[in-house]
Amino acid sequence: MVMELEMQERFEERLQQLRHLLTEEQMLEAKNIYQLAHEKNVEAMVELADIYRIMEEYSLSVYWLQKASKAGNSEAQYQLANCYYEGLGVEEDIEMAFSLYKKAAKNGNPDAANNLADMYLNGEVGNVNYKEALKWFEVAAKQNVVEAMFTLGIMYEQGIGVNRDDEKAFQYYLKAAEGGDLDAQYRMGSIYFEGLLGRERNVPLAIEWFEKAAEYHHIDSIYNLGFLYENGIGVERNGKKALYYYKRASLLGDYQAKLNIAYIYKNGIDVEVDKKAAARWRELAKQQKQNEYNE
Repeated sequence: MVMELEMQERFEERLQQLRHLLTEEQMLEAKNIYQLAHEKNVEAMVELADIYRIMEEYSLSVYWLQKASKAGNSEAQYQLANCYYEGLGVEEDIEMAFSLYKKAAKNGNPDAANNLADMYLNGEVGNVNYKEALKWFEVAAKQNVVEAMFTLGIMYEQGIGVNRDDEKAFQYYLKAAEGGDLDAQYRMGSIYFEGLLGRERNVPLAIEWFEKAAEYHHIDSIYNLGFLYENGIGVERNGKKALYYYKRASLLGDYQAKLNIAYIYKNGIDVEVDKKAAARWRELAKQQKQNEYNE
């Protein structure tokens, strides 16, 4: 009883440290979740594990996930697998992660199915198994996991473990892109820009997809938009817009974008020639390359 009181006091003390992140209502809800978890409410156990993770009390988070996992909760099994995979609050154990992902996937957890498929695809436990990877990616995709749809697009485009099928690849990419997957949106842009997978080249449509991904800071999409505006491909050439996109890409760490900015300033592409700015951007690119080399 004394230990339980000490644990509760410790929990409430740590909760107070999160007051700047939580409303009063959320604070009360967290205390309620704590009580419910101790009364063996399995869903509350998973929620309490989430709260402990926010508190960076990872071992306690694992403790509650283990209890909920033993009770058959698939979300707890999935999250516990992530802990073993990352070595978060518990010693890293890839085989245990694999086992838990499989258990959670069989219990209907779509994210676990996707991670299980990834492990089969990459041969992280045993040999690569394309058949099982395909099976579980399809299970996850049917439950709207966009990452699984995107990977299926890759598998069908490249013929990885399946017969190559451009139409299936396109449809999976499209579904993933429509579901908000940034890499899929970028891929759709590339497909229309280059005229791949049986599609006619359509630069305006490519730009639409690049813009969707760029809105959420997808670096390659942002760079491509800069390139299109710099060179007037599918749009009227606009050096100022090119600079806008290249500078965004540069802030995200794109080396080539810095060199392209220098080129635009040096040659005055729709902006005044500015050799000092050009030299500054070339120096920034040089420093980035040097830093990457030193790492």
